[in-house]
Amino acid sequence: MPHRPHLFPAALASVMQARGVNQAKLHKLTGIAVSRINNYLRGNYRTITLSHIAAISKRLCETPADRAALMQTYLFDLLPEGCRGLVDIRVPGDSGGAKWKVPSKGLPEEFAEAFQELYVLCASNVKIRRLTAEWAEIMRETKD
Repeated sequence: MPHRPHLFPAALASVMQARGVNQAKLHKLTGIAVSRINNYLRGNYRTITLSHIAAISKRLCETPADRAALMQTYLFDLLPEGCRGLVDIRVPGDSGGAKWKVPSKGLPEEFAEAFQELYVLCASNVKIRRLTAEWAEIMRETKD
């Protein structure tokens, strides 16, 4: 069985990039070792301690919705493959604005995997997000 990619590293990298925070600065903000942060960004972990997740989301995320979205990516990674379409992860008190999900129900398996990979790429790189937004706009314009 091939190793499935974690989504949390891409989400973490995206938040760090948006806030202008590198690994050394995140270490100073959270007290988490730079080597551990590097492992989180590379997906080299089985689980992340609750104290680390809490510290990262508290120091990096500006709003409760942002914290919820980051936590949801991590929790989604923990789900067994067979449960991904069956479980909906929500945060108490969330009105649904921070709901995070890579929709794949009903998609052919190969396309669903490519779609998930596209999400990870978009979440991990500002340039790719911009290009994807431009591509989506072109698709909307040519749809009519």
